[in-house]
Amino acid sequence: MAAVLTREAIEPVLTGTKFHQFLGIRLEEVNEQSVTIRLPYNELFYTSADGYIHGGILATVIDIAGYFAVFSQLNQPVPTVDLKIDYLRPGRAGDLLFTASVVKLGRTVSIADIVAADTTGKAIAIGRGLFSSKQE
Repeated sequence: MAAVLTREAIEPVLTGTKFHQFLGIRLEEVNEQSVTIRLPYNELFYTSADGYIHGGILATVIDIAGYFAVFSQLNQPVPTVDLKIDYLRPGRAGDLLFTASVVKLGRTVSIADIVAADTTGKAIAIGRGLFSSKQE
């Protein structure tokens, strides 16, 4: 297996997408075990009725974090095959951290587990993503 990509290699790919720019996500940390992405607070992502982050935003960034965890180890596009999310508690206003760890690197499918947490470390959602790792 090739070495894990560096922050300098991953960051331009993460921030080079207009949708990612809209979200404002930033690469917080990358190491051999995981990738962490920060979603800065944006009032557009929160429901006005109760002040909690919209579940679709959580799902989106969970998917992105899982993608980049696998991408960091394979250095190739890894389209999402399946994504499962469990919402644990409401996410209140503030930055959120999404830490994704690769569980399995396979020839055709790879798996990443993702935890979405507030800045105190309290998990608000967990996810598992399956990503196509087949060489084209």
